[in-house]
Amino acid sequence: MITIKDLSYKYKTGDFSLSNINLEIKDNEFVTIIGQNGSGKSTFSKLLSGLVKFKKGQILIDDLDLSDKKKALEIRKQVAIVFQNPETQIIFDKVYDDMAFGLKNLGFSSEEINNRIDEALKQVNMFDLKNAYTTELSLGQKQRIAIASSLAIHPKVLILDEPTTMLDPTSKKQVYEILRNLKQKGITIIYITNFIDEILLSDRTIIFEKGQQKRDFYKKDLLFNLEYLKDFEFPGIISLISTLHEQGLDINLEDLSIHELANKLNKKV
Repeated sequence: MITIKDLSYKYKTGDFSLSNINLEIKDNEFVTIIGQNGSGKSTFSKLLSGLVKFKKGQILIDDLDLSDKKKALEIRKQVAIVFQNPETQIIFDKVYDDMAFGLKNLGFSSEEINNRIDEALKQVNMFDLKNAYTTELSLGQKQRIAIASSLAIHPKVLILDEPTTMLDPTSKKQVYEILRNLKQKGITIIYITNFIDEILLSDRTIIFEKGQQKRDFYKKDLLFNLEYLKDFEFPGIISLISTLHEQGLDINLEDLSIHELANKLNKKV
């Protein structure tokens, strides 16, 4: 369980990026956070991953307090983050060396490191590129390596900050499939995105606006919350859902992925 109480963060410029955030995220829950640029969603991901320190409020992962500096190593083992641009996370020429670097810093043995790397690469379908040069990988492959590096830690919580922004459609689908599989393995996923259709990947959507929580709803209740998404572009499937709902079509969204929904709508249209 992630518990966030009265979390606020203020930049040195004097502007508040986040103000009085109160949330509970259950174990194995897949939560998507959306918001316009400047809404505070990326700041939230950095606070939750421990990359940015906060002075006001509290973040607990079970009984682990993220404000406790003495628990820094434990926090790094519990929470992993994947960024928008994978090239900012890859620093070594070879895939194995890059993945091993973080694990060595966490104190794992050579045997454990090798086992964890093998396991993580299989989870993202990249095992055959274990000894490949990172410079020869596509952007989509690099993002999957960045995800694998995070998974090798065996985190309780995986945060992804706009991970598909720079990817082509095929690479996006590969990331979606990885996330569906991770959900089944019991990892808590917090997914930051600007692509509204991607909220269908998750159990729950939280909308941030000007550093505050504007709306919090589960996927099954999406049809009753479309009005809160009108400030965003309405591309693809969400636009179709909205149109069909207005025409009176009954759509059950609970436990429905983007792919499954597309198949269902194709049969009805």
